[in-house]
Amino acid sequence: MKLKNLLCIIAATVLVGCAPVQPTSQQQESSKNSILKIGDPQFTAGIDPAKDWEGWFTIRFGIGETLFRLTNDFKVEPWLASSYKKIDDQTWEIHLKDKLTFSNGKPVNSDAVIASLQRVGENHKSAEIFKTATYTANDSRTFTVHTEKPSPQFIHELVDSKTAIVDVTSKDKIIGTGPYEVKEFKPNDSISLTASTHYWGGNASIKEVHYQLIPDQKTLELAIKSKEVDGGVDLNDDVADSLKKDSSVQVYNQSSTRTYHLELNKARLQDKKVRQAILYAIDKKELTQDFLKGHVTPADGAFLDSSIYSSGTFANKQYQPEMTKKLLEEAGYKTKNADGILVNAQNEPLQIVLKTYKRLANEKIATALQQQLKKVGIDLKIDIQETVDGFNQLDYDIALASSLTLATGDPYYFLNAALSSDGALNYVKNSDQWLDEKISALAHEEDADKLPSEVAKIQDYAKDEAVVYYIGFVNLHAAMNNSIHHFELSPSDIYQVTNKLVKD
Repeated sequence: MKLKNLLCIIAATVLVGCAPVQPTSQQQESSKNSILKIGDPQFTAGIDPAKDWEGWFTIRFGIGETLFRLTNDFKVEPWLASSYKKIDDQTWEIHLKDKLTFSNGKPVNSDAVIASLQRVGENHKSAEIFKTATYTANDSRTFTVHTEKPSPQFIHELVDSKTAIVDVTSKDKIIGTGPYEVKEFKPNDSISLTASTHYWGGNASIKEVHYQLIPDQKTLELAIKSKEVDGGVDLNDDVADSLKKDSSVQVYNQSSTRTYHLELNKARLQDKKVRQAILYAIDKKELTQDFLKGHVTPADGAFLDSSIYSSGTFANKQYQPEMTKKLLEEAGYKTKNADGILVNAQNEPLQIVLKTYKRLANEKIATALQQQLKKVGIDLKIDIQETVDGFNQLDYDIALASSLTLATGDPYYFLNAALSSDGALNYVKNSDQWLDEKISALAHEEDADKLPSEVAKIQDYAKDEAVVYYIGFVNLHAAMNNSIHHFELSPSDIYQVTNKLVKD
């Protein structure tokens, strides 16, 4: 009988031991606080810095880092590098920080960095300077780069997101040096990141970060308010204003070097007078202050007033509707049809197609432009695309885009991308030999004091040719619930996820 009772006790003990252990409320809360969920209305098809603009996301997600980065006042400072020495206009000696590692634990030495830069040169369409350069590893933490042509501003190239250093031996996924590594990536949808246990700058307290594409701004706003996500980035002005009324949410605002600008397609708008007339009809003051409620800083050129490359304090000089009327009459548009739209001698209406994509205030600006141009007899049709890839089909007259103009602190970066014949941001594929030559010379200008005047010449020429028009600079908005600390926005709109983020 005693044996039978003992067996029953043992059996009961075993059954209790086999029962699932329920996590305590404290453990559940700790697990919840170790995950940061961010909604984003834009996303990427990949995270390889050597492809297109994917490096921008590589850095933004906290996966990768560059040798140098840009401060909030547009100065270059070391990041993975500890210092550099300019030997001459073609030769640069770079020193790396001590004890750098990739997120897989492999050391980041001179050979690894050289291999990463060479990979960019071989694969990125805008990285010719890295393709033709020669590299020498002086020791494990020092290497020398010799460019094929003089490149006095080369150090700015090493700020560019495409130069984020990656482990080239990793064939199945992108391995960077940042505080987070990729757990799961779904192109154009979402990414899950886990904190690297090898981060050279100190391990992150938030163990996982999830970015989810939420393209509709209103849906993103509701997700933030309902705590479905901890926060959202790239918010438009209306959502930011609405969230400011929610005491449980902290809204972040930052003036930026990202500009709203128009590119006019010369292949379709061949008459320069028509291009100029369109731009004279735009009331930039009304557009930025009334339609956009002051959320956009009006621009006279590609660069902020605080930059040495600024075109000067904004003045609404170009708005001259009387010049629009004069130029269009000279171009053959002298009468209007029953709808109030100008027609030429063949009774063809002056109809212009503007293409843009769902990003920030792009759609709102397009609608405002449509209203302004209607006043002078121009019929503006709007074509809204899901992403910037919609520009690839050149079935439009004007592209409305938002782009960073001082992403590396060097004006050449944007002017080359937007105005050169083969520039990555030249969506309308305009070609101009004078611009190509001047922009190329800008890259090789040895006297930094001459750069502002040379930049001004390029901008004045592009303005006179009516191939580009700068509306204003984006005021960036993001929002996080009050449990998130140390989140920051930067004027360059790239640095976002860091190891300093904390969630209560």
